[in-house]
Amino acid sequence: MELIFFSSGGWDSWDVQRRPIIPDGMPVLVDDDLAFEDASGLRPATVVNRWLRELPSNGCPAPSSWESYARVLRSWMEFIVDFDVNLFDERRPLKDALSAYAAHRACGPVEARFEVPTWDRHVSVLSSFYRWAVAQGHAQAEPFTYAQVRTLYGDQVRDRQINLAVRRRPKAHVTIKYLERDFEALFLKALAVAGRDVGDVGDAGRRGGHRLPRPGART
Repeated sequence: MELIFFSSGGWDSWDVQRRPIIPDGMPVLVDDDLAFEDASGLRPATVVNRWLRELPSNGCPAPSSWESYARVLRSWMEFIVDFDVNLFDERRPLKDALSAYAAHRACGPVEARFEVPTWDRHVSVLSSFYRWAVAQGHAQAEPFTYAQVRTLYGDQVRDRQINLAVRRRPKAHVTIKYLERDFEALFLKALAVAGRDVGDVGDAGRRGGHRLPRPGART
């Protein structure tokens, strides 16, 4: 599958009635046989191109984002074709393909692996595309599963959907490597109150944890 970028230069020499209403720089996916439709109707790539052209009016005016989105769709389409799965296939084969794709991007060949932010961005783009395709009648199903969660912030309660394909990111506190002096003193005091000393002696009922650092030591 080829990825090209539209340019209106010289459009008046084309066999068209008016200038194409497509922004310059808009990515266009083209199948290797250069066909945009066949006996079954529009090719999947043609439908993707329609979605791409709507990005500027759907809150995505940056050409760099158009290209990024097009590459996400192309990568997905090139992967699933090896399993004889169509972009607008039934839900079961699409879900199976998504599982295989997730494994490929997480623990496949090194050059194919994605970091968590990259994978999550791909999931976001693909889910946005499939929601659009279902709403427009191009697709009957999407490969994603969603869960309804309730969040509480202050006195505000909100219900929202989360895509289960998104990978969990470590919380900020998990990545802390060093303790600030003030926090270190508070931390050690809390341990003493809880029955542990700096050497992790503690009482017999609270043993089994990791040895704690000496004051001033890196952790």
